[in-house]
Amino acid sequence: MPNSKDKLHRFIFEATDVRGNYVQLNHTIEKATQHQALPENLHTALGELMVASALLASTLKLDGSITLQIQTNGPLKLLIAECNENLGIRGTVKWSGPIASIKPIELIKEGHFIITLMQKNAKNPYQGIVPMEGNSISELLENYMLRSEQIQTKLWIHVQNHIFHGLLIQKLPFNSLATVSDNDEIKKTWERVSESAQSFNKIDPLLDTPAMLQALFPLETIRLYDATYPDFVCSCSKKSVENMLHLIGKEECESIIEEQSSITIHCDFCNECYQYSEGEVDIIFNESIDSIKH
Repeated sequence: MPNSKDKLHRFIFEATDVRGNYVQLNHTIEKATQHQALPENLHTALGELMVASALLASTLKLDGSITLQIQTNGPLKLLIAECNENLGIRGTVKWSGPIASIKPIELIKEGHFIITLMQKNAKNPYQGIVPMEGNSISELLENYMLRSEQIQTKLWIHVQNHIFHGLLIQKLPFNSLATVSDNDEIKKTWERVSESAQSFNKIDPLLDTPAMLQALFPLETIRLYDATYPDFVCSCSKKSVENMLHLIGKEECESIIEEQSSITIHCDFCNECYQYSEGEVDIIFNESIDSIKH
């Protein structure tokens, strides 16, 4: 249990085609941002995106990672959150100029929002463009899910006392657990659950998950599954850096060393620093040649 206070619960509304996820993040976000010295508005924006990545990842049959990335031409250059199949999450922000007084939603307007889904056995990643339609990250993703996946999805994200809370509910097209086949009844159930969830940000954040769901959906019978525990995880490694050097090419690497005496690669996510001397770069490329010969 990496972080006892950081958790994600999956749940379903019994005998319906509606399911949900609830996530609470604090330590994971603090660990991801401890080296980044973010203004409060950027910390909030990144925290919300990390919550969204966990909620979406937990709805997928994922054997890889999902990345949510926002780029703008304004002071916010890059906002990115990534979550893998084990709820290992990381995120980072790049910006320039005065930014602390700008509201989080204003930061991401007029930008590009890209979702990348990388499955370990897939040759190429799947990428989707999220229209910048909505007044929050939640609304942007709701519109995307409805258009691209044709799945009715509602998201709510709010932060209180530096703890981020996220709720997602979905109405699935088909669900073997649903015993109600009447379309009007199905519609009423979805509308009732969606309406109840509107008060999510008013629920006492100190409640445990069963009590919170009972307070939020008093008329529903809910099956709650065991919690899973998100944590900060960075996927950078010496091997991945060396693969990147191969992509740059030996000639370019030699040019960098001639100018700077060594190659230094800094990970924006975890602050790890990888440094290579001229001799170490020679070994990397010679080993590559030897492996091809054999």
